[in-house]
Amino acid sequence: MEQELSILAYNNGNQIAVGIYSVLTVILAFIALRVARFSQGTNVAGKVISSIFGIMSGFFIIDVQSYRHFWNDVTATYLAKAKDNGIELSTFASNWVEQSGLSGNDLATRGLFNDIPLLVFVTVFLLIVLGTIWGPKINFGNES
Repeated sequence: MEQELSILAYNNGNQIAVGIYSVLTVILAFIALRVARFSQGTNVAGKVISSIFGIMSGFFIIDVQSYRHFWNDVTATYLAKAKDNGIELSTFASNWVEQSGLSGNDLATRGLFNDIPLLVFVTVFLLIVLGTIWGPKINFGNES
């Protein structure tokens, strides 16, 4: 049980780091949307640079969120190894290993494109950012 708690605590620490980076992705997305808004009236070079920033922001969101799945898979393989070594796992840990489909001999890999809802979100985000940059100028209210 102690080894299981140690593995789960390690996963917890990794997920906290992912959570902190997730907050940064929200801030980065806000900045990308602001850059897109103010890039509407610029020249082509400004629009290209703003577009690159928006695309990089979208990639960073995907990259950070891919670590959620990676750490869960790493935890499942460590729990499976512990079970293979004769350690009795709790129902929670056994279900974690069973639902992951991984064994103690598997190597957890990090895939960028394994979260479909996140990919849809980033696609919509990029459509908004790039559409705002390259689309017609929008009057956002009291602008001079």
